[in-house]
Amino acid sequence: MHIALLVKEFPPDVIGGTETQTMRMATELQQRTDTEVTVFTKSYPGSSNNDSHPYEIVRVPNWQLSPFVSTLTFVLAATLLLIRDADEFDVLQCMMIYPNGFVGQIVNRVRGLPYFAWIRGGDYYFMKDTPGKRWMIKRVLADTRVLVQTEQIANDVYSEFPEATLTVLGNGIEIPEETATGDEIVFVGRLKEQKGVHLLLQAAAELDETVRIVGDGPERTRLEDLAERLDVDANFVGEIPPEEVTRHLCHGKIFVLPSICGEGLPNAVLEAMAVGLPVVVTDTGGVADAVAIDHTGFVVEPGDLDALTQRLVYLCENDEQRNSMGSQARQWVRDTYGWDRICEELKLLYKSLVD
Repeated sequence: MHIALLVKEFPPDVIGGTETQTMRMATELQQRTDTEVTVFTKSYPGSSNNDSHPYEIVRVPNWQLSPFVSTLTFVLAATLLLIRDADEFDVLQCMMIYPNGFVGQIVNRVRGLPYFAWIRGGDYYFMKDTPGKRWMIKRVLADTRVLVQTEQIANDVYSEFPEATLTVLGNGIEIPEETATGDEIVFVGRLKEQKGVHLLLQAAAELDETVRIVGDGPERTRLEDLAERLDVDANFVGEIPPEEVTRHLCHGKIFVLPSICGEGLPNAVLEAMAVGLPVVVTDTGGVADAVAIDHTGFVVEPGDLDALTQRLVYLCENDEQRNSMGSQARQWVRDTYGWDRICEELKLLYKSLVD
């Protein structure tokens, strides 16, 4: 079976949750199953020289005058390429319901190529209230099966689009041999306001602990200034390749994702649990569904600084409980999000769409 996998951006040009998960998913499908994968994604200057993957990557031309123009021209060009090449594929897998799911619907209408979309978080929560984008999202939800990462995301979608046909399937995670043996509080993610890193720094000001912040973004300078004002021992690592995340997680004893809105199912949370870290996260999007509360970590309300601080204090002061939760977290991820299970579920979905 030959799958066309449409994703707007891709490593190494853009390194985010959706991009990294797509890269790994394509590799696992190609290597673990009899599925052939071709990835369609944006072209960046020089990006084709960095493609060394076990699957084909089609770099779609786009005009990078601005983010809006780049996305618009990518969507138009990707639609034309997929219409042209539709006979080569059995299924079109659209990573993100907006705008990629709408591309899938157009290609399906013109060439009959079966397709599905996969809500990744921001493509739904941040787009659904914009009239034009909501119209596109609604059309896709009413037209084909859509994957969501957790039950909570499914409930959120059904509450506004009861006509949707949804299937819950989480991210895939490789369980590394190494486990965390460090003594730091770790965050991994894009440094944007929605990630709530300022709350982590405020909580850390009440603790005598080192904070490792992995990632980059528009809030970095402000966050560095805040850490200095609060006298927090914060190590800002910056952006790193996806394959180096595990090494930085192993410096930790606790992982924190204090997002205030808009998450799907972040890779970083699952990767942290995979190395044996208990997690403290906020109840936004599908994040809470990834945590067995009181067994693999804690969930607090978004923006609740007092609750976040209390949970961190508890874990820092109770070594035995922290280590036990970390061990349970590693096993939970192995059982729930291992690649064998994810690939098998995808194969069944592909077959159902083709049939």
